[in-house]
Amino acid sequence: MESSLEIKGKGPKPFFWWRCSRAYRHQENVHLVSQNLSFLKAGNKRIVTCLDLIPLFMPSSLLEKCWRGFLYSGIKKADHVISISQATKKDLVRIYKLDPRRVTPVLLGVTPEFKPYNKRASRELLGLPREEKIILQVGTAAPRKNFITTLKAFDRIARGNGNIRLVKVNPAGIKDKEFIARSGLSSKVLVRESAAKEHMPHYYAAADVFVFPSLYEGFGLPVLEAMACGCPVIASNNSSIPEVVGEAGIMIDPLNEVLWKEMILSVLSDQGLSQKLSAEGLERARLFTWQKTAGETLQVYQKIFKNSS
Repeated sequence: MESSLEIKGKGPKPFFWWRCSRAYRHQENVHLVSQNLSFLKAGNKRIVTCLDLIPLFMPSSLLEKCWRGFLYSGIKKADHVISISQATKKDLVRIYKLDPRRVTPVLLGVTPEFKPYNKRASRELLGLPREEKIILQVGTAAPRKNFITTLKAFDRIARGNGNIRLVKVNPAGIKDKEFIARSGLSSKVLVRESAAKEHMPHYYAAADVFVFPSLYEGFGLPVLEAMACGCPVIASNNSSIPEVVGEAGIMIDPLNEVLWKEMILSVLSDQGLSQKLSAEGLERARLFTWQKTAGETLQVYQKIFKNSS
């Protein structure tokens, strides 16, 4: 099995489609690494990795729901599905009525670049304030990332605390920007529209607390990255997030802005709690490696592709 394994997803898109056609013609086994590719025909047996099904029950529009429904149409026909969390497996079983035995959760890993760095040096590198406390959130502008709850909690925090800054990596949504302007938080909220890949570990290292109030996740990789960098984590208590955080972070209702305010202030003011969360997060993150992910994926190959050409 190991000697015959060939990765064909690399290279320009035209070659990708040619390789898909070749796999079909030559009756090859195929692993499609995203549910967005599940509609493609495989020559022999097909494994599909499903990251999440969020667009089906939290679509940005009816058009997206219909389009995603087409892209995901091959999920039910797959010989086996790999999910990236138990939560995503439950969604697959619930929405597509799959036999649970046809779905294997294989959790993601974190790359070695995500590790503790010197906080002061990281802040200097990123041009962040040296002395202020920093609250960090990382994520897209999608409403489900729930930056608005962070903003509402921070608005309460900022009223009595002048030395705390909120940093958001990746764009803020229109409603988020409107709230920032309306609340007079423009000088206290720093939105970095983009960040170089090599700088991301330093954002986590520069922060005093990482917040992740997402309404739904297929996995929640930023939480894992934050823990791997030793940043204390406060996250939502829903979907796949408890699978990642375990007992190594604080998990709360994503819509309770008052509780978010209280928990953030607790971490920022209690050095013992901050150090405890940092140490437990580092230990927890060591359980998630890409070597483990690869090994569990190979086990699925050996099970599904066994005795097939």
